Amino acid sequence: MTWKREVIEEGPYNGLSEILLIILTTASLFFQFYPGAGIFLLCIAYFRIHKWYLENIGKELKIRQLPKRIRLHPEEKGNWEIHFDNEGMPLWGAVLRLTFKDIVEPADTPFETYHGGNIEVSIPFSMGRGESGKVSLPIVGKRRGLCRLTKVQILIPHLFGSGKVLMDLMEPVKSTVMVFPTPAPVLLENNHDSHDIGEVPALHSLFYDVFQPIGTREYVPGDRFQDIHWKASARTQVLQTKVFAPAVKKEWMIAVNLSEKYSITRDLEKIIKHTAFLMHLAAGQQISFSLVVNIRSQGITPFYYLPSGTGRKHQQRALEMLSALSTDDSTIPFHIVLQHLSIRQLVPSVLITAGILSVESEKRLSKIRAGHREIYSMYIEDKQGVVTIWKQRSKIPS
Repeated sequence: MTWKREVIEEGPYNGLSEILLIILTTASLFFQFYPGAGIFLLCIAYFRIHKWYLENIGKELKIRQLPKRIRLHPEEKGNWEIHFDNEGMPLWGAVLRLTFKDIVEPADTPFETYHGGNIEVSIPFSMGRGESGKVSLPIVGKRRGLCRLTKVQILIPHLFGSGKVLMDLMEPVKSTVMVFPTPAPVLLENNHDSHDIGEVPALHSLFYDVFQPIGTREYVPGDRFQDIHWKASARTQVLQTKVFAPAVKKEWMIAVNLSEKYSITRDLEKIIKHTAFLMHLAAGQQISFSLVVNIRSQGITPFYYLPSGTGRKHQQRALEMLSALSTDDSTIPFHIVLQHLSIRQLVPSVLITAGILSVESEKRLSKIRAGHREIYSMYIEDKQGVVTIWKQRSKIPS
């Protein structure tokens, strides 16, 4: 690890005092005043050791980089750990100062809050030579976001004299804390199910799940050969055909537009909370969903895209994507995102959009809807999220 060291000697006249002691020692030896010369030599040795200690203490202190991510919900407690290895001189009576954003707060440790939402906490720190240890900071999640240590500083005081050493870490710490968004309720106009073949049980459907047989019936001309239940046929001496449970493919795509004119929308937090609720609802109803956000990204897909999936792990990956969003992110025009999804045929039967729709975006949605896709729009009305069937506002010239 790379540290920026600054030695602060509180005695401004240490150098001058050392020169004076050398002169006095020389004078004592010249006049054969040996007791005084011995005292002056001890004082010179003290200044030399004092300077050597300040110049070398903490040089072999290292932080073990563990790429660990702590995941919390708001008001949930956790521990932020930093691991150290000390291969140099012992550190006693030092103070570790950590600075980070107010996305989280120390749970049981006093802290200071500064302008810009920065929190600084001071923790007593001591470590012997050749020891390895960790500093554990109890924290509690306060608001959505990704929290990193913006500053790590160690203050090492001199053990038997004046002065101190300030060490600032010059490399980023890989350990981070992620606080998930709090879901905010959304009113849905109806159940947004698709009409494609799938595996989710349904009361009525044109399709069936071939992996879920629920019984048998007598064979009729036209039944598939592979659907014949041979054991039941042998038992009844009449050909029997398997009966399968009706099923549909339940899949949503949630496409979020965070652009508002030339910046990030002012409703960023509201949109994120309502989107988190939709994902929670989809996971609870065994609906597979994909998530699209028009934030620039490197790779094959030039924006944030989470492919379709279901289950708690998939929901967690989607929440991580929402948690990392920031007002400092760079966006890509939403109509370009829709065009990319349409060309690659990634849009399922149900598409739910969130955010402001431009004329270009509505034109693209109109073309997507022409491909037998159901399009819904989520908007905020009186602090309440509402999902309704999308109605085009702009006119497309013929």
